[in-house]
Amino acid sequence: MLEALRHLVAQLSSAKSGDDIGQAMAAIGTRYGFTSGLIFDVSKLFDDFGESIIYAARRSAVETLNTEIPIAEHPLVVHAKTTEQPFVMSDVRKVRGLSEDHWYAMFPPYFRGFDGIAVPIHDRGKLVWYAAFSGAHPDLSPRVLALLAAAAHAGYGRFNELIDPNKNDGPLTVREAECLQLVAKGKTDSEIGSILKISPRTVRFHVGNAKAKLGVTTRIQAIAKQLGAA
Repeated sequence: MLEALRHLVAQLSSAKSGDDIGQAMAAIGTRYGFTSGLIFDVSKLFDDFGESIIYAARRSAVETLNTEIPIAEHPLVVHAKTTEQPFVMSDVRKVRGLSEDHWYAMFPPYFRGFDGIAVPIHDRGKLVWYAAFSGAHPDLSPRVLALLAAAAHAGYGRFNELIDPNKNDGPLTVREAECLQLVAKGKTDSEIGSILKISPRTVRFHVGNAKAKLGVTTRIQAIAKQLGAA
């Protein structure tokens, strides 16, 4: 499980969008039988449901369901507002005393026979992020519950880094500076990746962060500004 988390953290470090974050989280879920995933930003839920979706393995099915049963009123989301603990979806059905037919009527057609885990993330006492993983035969053990909870919180942390308007205020990290130094030496992204033992995509991510922090739009400008500050 620790190896799965290490892999997730590595993927999240190069994530550039909510979809990238969702795919990284979904990948860890597939190891344990979760074939579908949904993540949404609850703060946007009442403005535009489509905009609130950060990641959805079956987006059209979820959007269709929302026209029939507003997601904000769905039993799983209502329950998520009351707890900060991850939970097994079928447990909510038991608590509410719903029949099987009534329960599955509140999900997209593909969900019949599925079960899953939902991870509510709260900030200042309010539900801000909702992540759910489901499948026909998922592992719902406490250890996997804990793993997916950790994955969701890591994803939420990365999401905040991407949208935080103050994220550009800090100095360059060691890795960002290393990448810029190698760019200045004429190295390609692939060559830099080989030297630093990271992927070319991760190199581009670090260089992009460096440009944003330095307030420039090109690599040449970033190199010039960094040299000027040295």
